Amino acid sequence: MSTARVDYIAPWWTYWLHNFPHINLRFQPVDRIFRPEDDNYQQSLIFLVCVAAAGLGLTLLFLAVYLSCLCCCRREKDEDSKRPQTCCVTWAAVIAGLVICSAVGVGFYGNSETNDGVYQLTYSLYDANHTLRGIDSLVSGVRLHSRDGR
Repeated sequence: MSTARVDYIAPWWTYWLHNFPHINLRFQPVDRIFRPEDDNYQQSLIFLVCVAAAGLGLTLLFLAVYLSCLCCCRREKDEDSKRPQTCCVTWAAVIAGLVICSAVGVGFYGNSETNDGVYQLTYSLYDANHTLRGIDSLVSGVRLHSRDGR
């Protein structure tokens, strides 16, 4: 078993989120010091999640209104025109596809980061267990020698 220490390197997005302004639920600034047990720090993280959820909700609302208007307020087709006007629908589908593909990509990235973190945690626990076992046989040997009087 190799005893080489593997240092943890935080991903870029953790630095970006850490430098983002921290505001609690009462809209008061919070220190950027990493203290996950502090209530104000937890509220600042909840605030960031709420901002992201509000952005997602507004986007979905806009998309729903747009598609409803597109379906309900459809103009009558011009009889002389051979080509239907589907430009807006096509662009809406392309943009929705890009947003969905981006969300899937972010999900895969998050899954990869989580997998790396769990691997490092497992490796650290295994290494700590191996070290403690080595110390325990050393301590046991010292106890045997002290009983014999040697």
